[in-house]
Amino acid sequence: MFTHTKLRFASYGEVLFDVFGTQKKIGGAPLNIALRIKSYQFPVAMISAVGTDENGTELWNYMYDKGINLRAVNRLEQYPTGVVNVTLGAQGSPSYDIQFPAAWDFIPHTAELDDLLEEIDVLIYGSLASRNATSRATLEELLSHEKHSKMYKVFDVNLRAPYYQFPLLRGFMDKADFIKFNDDEIYEIVEAMGLKITSLEHAMRWIADQTKSKTICVTRGAHGAVLLWDDEFYYNGGYHVQVADTVGAGDSFLGTLLCKLLVDQDPQKALDMACAVGSLVASASGANPTVNSADILHMMNANK
Repeated sequence: MFTHTKLRFASYGEVLFDVFGTQKKIGGAPLNIALRIKSYQFPVAMISAVGTDENGTELWNYMYDKGINLRAVNRLEQYPTGVVNVTLGAQGSPSYDIQFPAAWDFIPHTAELDDLLEEIDVLIYGSLASRNATSRATLEELLSHEKHSKMYKVFDVNLRAPYYQFPLLRGFMDKADFIKFNDDEIYEIVEAMGLKITSLEHAMRWIADQTKSKTICVTRGAHGAVLLWDDEFYYNGGYHVQVADTVGAGDSFLGTLLCKLLVDQDPQKALDMACAVGSLVASASGANPTVNSADILHMMNANK
């Protein structure tokens, strides 16, 4: 589908700080995905906004130091940089208090953004960044604009109550070439759309039939993931790790899957690697731990 030298990504949406009690760590699903993609040496741009406050400066400098393209990251004086208060459950599963308003709620549609997207092959977007009208309108314009029609569009469903509506989710699915859910999300959405579910595979094929999205992926926590690619299913049953927290694990999974799948087009190897990386992230604290290739290979080989 793509070659390594050609494949250029952009990730749209929230950049913020996850606050764990007295600790804060850089996060936001779109940024987590972008950082994992960049770790594989692919060029990647963020489309977002930060404040001119201390948090905004720290975030900007961090992204710059990591080599993220910041042409479409706006600095907005009138809004604070995003903050999410994270509470971890007994199994490391997080719950989120997402502060509103935040700068990423007001991502503007600029000429600079349109110019950037002329250079992009893959656009990744989620549902949370559309909780406010400004960022939602910008994303809808990007997805609908004729001159961006050749971009490969990836919708990362990220349901955070009360910040989503099913008609809006359906519109985002209809624009996507690839949709990634977790298992709770796909069941909630297909039930809301009127499907009586008989199996996960049934739900995945139904979503593919209902939308133009031919590739569907569903993560299943400790039980791995299922991928529908080129009308065939691929499975990984997960890798056993001691979980520190699951924050960002699905984001690193998706970033890895896209880098491997869209270039090499070996669905099983791509899925196995993505599950290994997601598990390694879950075994460390925070959304963006360093994951090296030796650890990935060790985990994949140990579970054969």
